[in-house]
Amino acid sequence: MTANKFSTTKDILKFEGSDARGYWKRFSMLLALSVVIATMGLLRNSSAVVIAAMLVAPLMAPILGVAGALVLGRVQRAGYLLLVVTLSASACVVLAWFLVYMSDFPKGILIQEQVLARTDPGIEDLIIALAAGVAGAYVQIQKSEISLLPGAAIGVSLVPPLSASGILLYFGEYLYAYEAALLFVTNLGAIILSACGVYVASGALAAVLNKGKRRTGFSIGVTVTIVGVSLISYQLVRSTYERYLETRTEADLVEALQAWAYPTSLEIIRADVNVKNSTADLWLIVDLSLDTQDLIATVSDLLPQHLKDRQIRTVLKEILGPDYVVAVRYQTRIAGKLELATDKVTTAPSPDKPKD
Repeated sequence: MTANKFSTTKDILKFEGSDARGYWKRFSMLLALSVVIATMGLLRNSSAVVIAAMLVAPLMAPILGVAGALVLGRVQRAGYLLLVVTLSASACVVLAWFLVYMSDFPKGILIQEQVLARTDPGIEDLIIALAAGVAGAYVQIQKSEISLLPGAAIGVSLVPPLSASGILLYFGEYLYAYEAALLFVTNLGAIILSACGVYVASGALAAVLNKGKRRTGFSIGVTVTIVGVSLISYQLVRSTYERYLETRTEADLVEALQAWAYPTSLEIIRADVNVKNSTADLWLIVDLSLDTQDLIATVSDLLPQHLKDRQIRTVLKEILGPDYVVAVRYQTRIAGKLELATDKVTTAPSPDKPKD
């Protein structure tokens, strides 16, 4: 098998040559379209639209080009293609931010579940990206298996986490934006590493082993890739372990609270545990007997004075106007913050307050 079969200039990427300008136009157009589709899909919370963006995104080509150049020992070529990917990724984030900025007029955009789903990368995302990289590289070599390419594109998420990062930057959620960007970097490193493995197994390395300069370039490039993926893996493993601890602790907490309340009815609305910060957020509803109603104050007596001074009816009328009929269902609850080390009880923070 010859090195030409893996030429990033001829078979994977055509940013150079007589048709370089045309390729740049097509690449830029498809990349912009994929960002638009992904961003709108995330804002609409539509997984089907986000999948469509994965199919349109052209980023897999230069990423496979990086892997092909590393295997051939062309470090300079790999660096150039990696720069193309980096600049393209940055442009995706900026474009997503701009799209949200234009869409949020008047104010009406919320951070949807599809966006937050891309802010918690774990080791399973690395495994998916490794498998998708193998599939993408295999399809690139075996042209007869081109029908598998859409599956590889869907399997790895490239543009959606970049769009999610741009959306979160617009809302000032910088930590979540970093986590979404980390998901993209995870996919990038895993695809390069697994694609290198496929190219080596397919015989590309044998064509350049007898050339000392390229052999050195291959060793340096693959070593840097392995080190980078290892550093990412460490962070992902730690995040996955923390998530496992939180899930297990939440399950144990729910079970213990239900056993504590029995036979009184206890509804656990929310039980969130943050292992990193050693905090927990519990929303509980305890059913009281019907005759308790006569023993407690009325709802109006329990309300803070500032809520009595300006009623909710006034706020609703200011926003909706006098022609609306509004159904309001609410319940009172008692909120407190318990410091388990000192048994101190203070006022609970607002449930809308961002978690550290």
